[in-house]
Amino acid sequence: MATKHFMIPAALLLAGCLRSTPTRDAWTNDASIEFPHFFGQPAVEVGADGGTVELNGTVLHALEAAAADFLGPQDANTPCVDRRESHRYRVIQRQGITFVRMDEDPRACGLTVPALHSGAQYAVGSDGRILRRLRDGEPDGSLMPTDAGPGILVPTSEVGRSFDAPDGSVPLPFLQAPSLDAGTGGRHGP
Repeated sequence: MATKHFMIPAALLLAGCLRSTPTRDAWTNDASIEFPHFFGQPAVEVGADGGTVELNGTVLHALEAAAADFLGPQDANTPCVDRRESHRYRVIQRQGITFVRMDEDPRACGLTVPALHSGAQYAVGSDGRILRRLRDGEPDGSLMPTDAGPGILVPTSEVGRSFDAPDGSVPLPFLQAPSLDAGTGGRHGP
């Protein structure tokens, strides 16, 4: 009898686990979309000359979508380097796509250099859907590798050898003069 009363809650719990979990808005990573060169020409900085700048809703929506995806939700406990106001943004619109480039601004947090891989590029459609995302450090799937040619066969006896200059013409700097050995205090070298 006790087993029957235990089976009903267990069945309901199991049925709840089988239900699919909701996911965030679907986006595609369309590698055919090529990102523009964001630093190919100087950008006009908002507020640099005190002039008026106008953003349309599509640009604002693209900025919001990219920032939300890259930086996540924001609250009072969000570290300075992960805050939206601690980043610099560049925007280019082409062929109905808004391209957004985000980079950490270390000066906003009292730092001198940004963190490694602290930026990203986004291609956002006019409906606000992310079409492509490329975070710094990720391989760019749109770039096809080029063939390096037939190559040169290296004999097994030479693999890993680094005693001679790579092209044989100039000796390597650390092989030119004797220097102090850090471990014994004695000199070593030619």
